[in-house]
Amino acid sequence: MSWTKGMLHWPASTGTIHTRASGVLGQLHDSQSGAVARLQALASRAQYRPTPISQAAAALEGLRGELDRLLVTGRCLTVTPYQHGVGQHQGNQYSLAAPNAVATLVAKLQDGADPLLPTGQLHAIAWLVTGNSETALADALAPLCAILPLPEWCAALRRLSAHNDAMSKPTAAKVPRWKADEPLVWDPLRSTRSLLGAELAQLESLAQGTSTPITQLAILAERRAARLAELQQALDQLAAIHGQLWHWQAQGDAASLAAQLGQSSPPDHSHSMTVGALLLSPSPLTFWQELTR
Repeated sequence: MSWTKGMLHWPASTGTIHTRASGVLGQLHDSQSGAVARLQALASRAQYRPTPISQAAAALEGLRGELDRLLVTGRCLTVTPYQHGVGQHQGNQYSLAAPNAVATLVAKLQDGADPLLPTGQLHAIAWLVTGNSETALADALAPLCAILPLPEWCAALRRLSAHNDAMSKPTAAKVPRWKADEPLVWDPLRSTRSLLGAELAQLESLAQGTSTPITQLAILAERRAARLAELQQALDQLAAIHGQLWHWQAQGDAASLAAQLGQSSPPDHSHSMTVGALLLSPSPLTFWQELTR
């Protein structure tokens, strides 16, 4: 079949879906207006009393503010053996002793040439993950990167875990390369699907109008119970974390933090493979402090 050139046309399949749906939804305004009028006529006879559990929930509305305060804005500085000028390199071997990692962080806190050097009073948390070999560092990093997926730490873990054989050169696939299967949902299909999906959701809601309000409330109660059970299970799984790292914390401006960090007592040079991170924020780093206490 030969190639032909043509204009874009809006797919008739989507137009058919919209036409059929809007034929029913167009009747909703008049029907809904009549139903609302009948309900308003009964408003004076209806009484709603909050349940004790509703009152207890209302007293905990401040929990949302406490949760929001855990999300703070700040900066994260990382060091790994594979960063140029940070780790030591000899042949194919890379290393970064724990004291040298800390010294690098101290130097960056005093790097006036960096236009993004933090200023003002700051809360600081520093982490170190150490080992005396590449294998030991990889073993220590593996569980931590699943919990703290800092990009540089994850990149270091991938490099530590790679099996590079200098005598073996695998055959590279030709360019362009195939990708894995994925939904072919670029615009305008993405937008069309979202809008038509919302329209069909209204139809699906109307289709449930044959059930009584009591039945609908019972279904909603079952859904809430199932959702709460899912949330509890997910939170339990999230809390079941493991892994070890060195941690340090302090407060002050950049110069003060550099002095405090420089006077700290990090692991010695026997920890020859190290990755580190320094978190800084004007706000308390409560979540990260408690996570690595």
